[in-house]
Amino acid sequence: MSVTLPRPVRSYHVTSGDGIDGLSLRSHEPRMPGIGEVAIAVHAVSLSFRELLVLRGQYVLPVKPDVIPASDGAGQVVAVGPGVERVRPGDRVTATLFPHWRDGPLQPSDLPQLGGSLDGMLTELAILPEQALVPIPEHLSYAEAATLPCAAVTAWNALTGDGPGIQPGHTVLTTGSGGVSLFAVQLVRCPLTFAGCPVGVVDPRFLGERLPTG
Repeated sequence: MSVTLPRPVRSYHVTSGDGIDGLSLRSHEPRMPGIGEVAIAVHAVSLSFRELLVLRGQYVLPVKPDVIPASDGAGQVVAVGPGVERVRPGDRVTATLFPHWRDGPLQPSDLPQLGGSLDGMLTELAILPEQALVPIPEHLSYAEAATLPCAAVTAWNALTGDGPGIQPGHTVLTTGSGGVSLFAVQLVRCPLTFAGCPVGVVDPRFLGERLPTG
């Protein structure tokens, strides 16, 4: 069955270090997804501090020139390429920050990332590998799902990563009120995850001071 993609497609572009004034909105012709690729109509994009680092030229990983920024987004599958089996048109999906990192320790080959060395989600139509996509639960909106790939996954990994992770009764201390800290607070306060562990939030300006006890 032939599929007609929306045209033209509008995307934001920027070169790292050019700042927010360097963002430009351009139109271009869409391309059909290739082998193992999926075309996604982007419905929502989430902006985090990472995007500011890219704009300022301070991001720790490589950023290609004239990149489509933003790593976090969610949308609906509109077309699939040959060999795609896990998703189909109409599915609601979000994408992982590192599309090639499936599991295990992070390797150099896993480092290409959306909105950095790869084009990101600040576009009307994103073409992504099937393996990078995660289905959106029915109870989440596109806007809610778009906030998960970077900050929420980072918080979850911090809480459950190396070792046994936190356990009921542990106290979790977060730094400031950024995206990762706020997701950590929500996760540990949820009775379905960590049985509502106590949470403390520290203002980074006062990290050198003695914390109160009790």
